[in-house]
Amino acid sequence: MLSELSDEIRNGSAVVCVLGLGRVGLPFATVLARSGLKVIGVDVDKKRIDEINSGNMPFYYPDIEEWLRKATTARTLVASLDSKRSVELSDVIVLTVGTPTGIQYQLDYTQLHSVLRELEQAGLRGKQIIMRSTSAPGTATDILLPFLHKKLGLQVGVDVGLAICPERIVEGQAHRELYDLPEIVGCFDELSAQIATELFRKINSKKHIVVTTPTTAELAKLFTNIYRYVNFALSNEFAIWAEKYGEDIQEIIRAANFEYHRASIPRPGFAGGPCLGKDGFLLDNGTTFSSIVSTAWKLNEAIPQHVVMSVMAMLGPLYGKKVGVLGLAFKADSDDIRMSPSVKLVESLKAFGAEVVVHDPHVASTQCLREALLGAEIIIVATKHHEFRDIAPAIDASGCKVVYDVWGIYRPEEFKKARYMGLGRTSRKDMQSHTSPLKGLQSP
Repeated sequence: MLSELSDEIRNGSAVVCVLGLGRVGLPFATVLARSGLKVIGVDVDKKRIDEINSGNMPFYYPDIEEWLRKATTARTLVASLDSKRSVELSDVIVLTVGTPTGIQYQLDYTQLHSVLRELEQAGLRGKQIIMRSTSAPGTATDILLPFLHKKLGLQVGVDVGLAICPERIVEGQAHRELYDLPEIVGCFDELSAQIATELFRKINSKKHIVVTTPTTAELAKLFTNIYRYVNFALSNEFAIWAEKYGEDIQEIIRAANFEYHRASIPRPGFAGGPCLGKDGFLLDNGTTFSSIVSTAWKLNEAIPQHVVMSVMAMLGPLYGKKVGVLGLAFKADSDDIRMSPSVKLVESLKAFGAEVVVHDPHVASTQCLREALLGAEIIIVATKHHEFRDIAPAIDASGCKVVYDVWGIYRPEEFKKARYMGLGRTSRKDMQSHTSPLKGLQSP
């Protein structure tokens, strides 16, 4: 019975089914299993299922791999292709399927509707559904609620539980943030909220829970990501202004932020990926007016092209020139290239006829560092992987003419032979002797 589900979660007898074993679902399933629950993970990719059941992470995530290995060995986490049977055996169903945007950035709920059809076949009476995927505002009221009430004849809060609990974790930090971050729980009724709260408190008994309405939960997730994305866009615009004035954005931001509690300007760089790059469209799809969200998207999406044009302004046409690109993933220490600005950078370079060699230590399809550096006229550091922090001497010794540092990883004076450029940094040669009145002070 639904009314007994909170107790079953608390005593560890409840079974949780996680539908979707991607970068959101698999870490969540692993942590739930580590917390004392039996978990069944479901995915449509047989190769991924086999890898998980063998105790191997199907993507780069070293901090959680040992937890997965222990859970699969103990059979507290089992991966399956059979969604119908898995749901039938479970008490709580967590939806972590993809909610991408289409080619024209329209809402694409293909995976969600596919899962709902499977849930219809399995039966949901007495179970709790938790929507963990990022969703457009109104998804709970306009899709999930009608599906349960009109399609299945179930009353939420009596026959079935429903909660919108959006995942807000930075990719690669689930092993910390699933324990520490507060959870937003959006519900139509108190019983569903109680059950969802109990599930998250199983991970951490002291975890803070914010109970609210489903649409508030949906909007809060989108607002969180959009807030960060717009701030990155503003910082990138600041970088372009710094270039126009022949100054260094890194120094400007350091000066602006230094011991000034009203300023926390982020560093400029590529902003994208499967969340930040598309979540604004989940909110913006229903509007006809130009918004800050769409303006931020235009600016952030233009930064890879800005990098290419800046290099061309320095060296002339790129046709036939070898360019080594360091980093293809959209964020540091990740192998995730979905909606990565670095991928867009590579395509733009190729469009201008450059011979591009990419090295990313976390992306298997790329070349080794030596191949990327050998004979390259231009080196572009596109992702701030920790492996790149100490390779300035190797880059400078490679014989390249220009180093373009998107993230400000290096200092200009580290390059004695190559001309140093960067996003928001003047390309003047005398920048290497640039001194600052704040030299020696520490940024907050």
